[in-house]
Amino acid sequence: MCSKRAKPYRNFVVFWILGLLNNFLWVVMNAGAGSINEAGIALVYLVNVVPSLTMKLTGPYWFHYVSYRCRMHVMAFLMVCCLCIVAWGRGNHIKLLGVACCSVAAGMGEASILAMTSFYDAQSCLAAWSSGTGFAGIAGYLWSLTFDAIDTCFQVQLMVALWIPAAWLLTFYGLLGIPWIDKERVTLDQLEESEAEELSHVESETSVNMSETSSSCHSASEVATGRLTSKERFFFILSLWPYTVPLLFVYVSEYAIQSGLWAAMGFPVTDPISRRNWYKWSNFTYQVGVFISRTFFILICRSRKVLWTGGLLQIFMGVFFTFAAVQPFGGWWLLAPSLFVGFLGGGVYVGAFSLIAKEQKAEFVELALCSASVADTIGMIFANVLGLMAQGCIFGMMKVLDTKPNFTCGYDIWDNYNGTVHVPVYATHCFPGVEG
Repeated sequence: MCSKRAKPYRNFVVFWILGLLNNFLWVVMNAGAGSINEAGIALVYLVNVVPSLTMKLTGPYWFHYVSYRCRMHVMAFLMVCCLCIVAWGRGNHIKLLGVACCSVAAGMGEASILAMTSFYDAQSCLAAWSSGTGFAGIAGYLWSLTFDAIDTCFQVQLMVALWIPAAWLLTFYGLLGIPWIDKERVTLDQLEESEAEELSHVESETSVNMSETSSSCHSASEVATGRLTSKERFFFILSLWPYTVPLLFVYVSEYAIQSGLWAAMGFPVTDPISRRNWYKWSNFTYQVGVFISRTFFILICRSRKVLWTGGLLQIFMGVFFTFAAVQPFGGWWLLAPSLFVGFLGGGVYVGAFSLIAKEQKAEFVELALCSASVADTIGMIFANVLGLMAQGCIFGMMKVLDTKPNFTCGYDIWDNYNGTVHVPVYATHCFPGVEG
């Protein structure tokens, strides 16, 4: 049952790849936020998060009715929709609809795969997933920077990325295979129609078989979580606050930095090319930090105190970059603290889920891992609202005139702006008849 046939190393590689593919497209949307809606980078981040939150908030109440196999197909379809709509949509609002498709896929993917690790070697697979999602940040920004370097438009970048949904399904079917829990849930549904005594007999046999298969596998009893009422599920989710609150702190701080403060920084900030270069390279450096910490922090994070320390330090980094943006005192050396922001973000993420898998009862690990992922998404929503406000206020304070932000923070300096001062620069290589 619990994947004894599959070698542990293969499971590690598979969950690493799934983590990479799940977050890759999400990162590409953030990296290309300036091409989607330059006037409000945080608005792109926000649209890339809110639908994801919907999946994570509602998932614990209906995921157990939909097989992992079905969810994988839905996610692949949404990835294709995202790439096509963002690439060819006319107007920012249509493009943002495509970003929303990406958000739904990423949110469903994260909540589903985190839960699915409970049916394998949870600690190892969580480490692999976290490392893969961390490397997705590096890969996504390298992908964007590479196409920038060869002066190729955003549309080409997205169309070439159509390999992602294909690789997603190939990895699931070709390397991992359908999780045994999908088959067990079908069996349990059938058994519910039979006599109660027969159901009890089969459940006991299932429990024995699972314990005999591998002592390291989480049983994640479908019976235990399936019988919880919505109210019981809600209070169980609330009980996870020692893990989710520091996760919330980290994500509020780091995404406010990314989507607002870094979007309004440059050397000088009034030069749009300098802002774009700083935005991409600071985010790339941040992603390097995330990958390193998501890969190795699981070896360090042994207690909840470490989580809370990381959350508070990330708040401090938010204050630091606020001063760096409104009272410019730095230059490219600020990439070093950007790396540290990534260390904190990735470390608290993998630490929180690792401690959940270790400290929660085995039969509730699936539900706990799925539910706790809500915290980072809620944090990102708050952060992106703050980021949208921060970008507008800093643009006004620093008299950035080339782009009128979506949120003007009460400034009216753009009302009499001569639009001819800033001429858009298009990529050299693009599809015929397309300017991008």
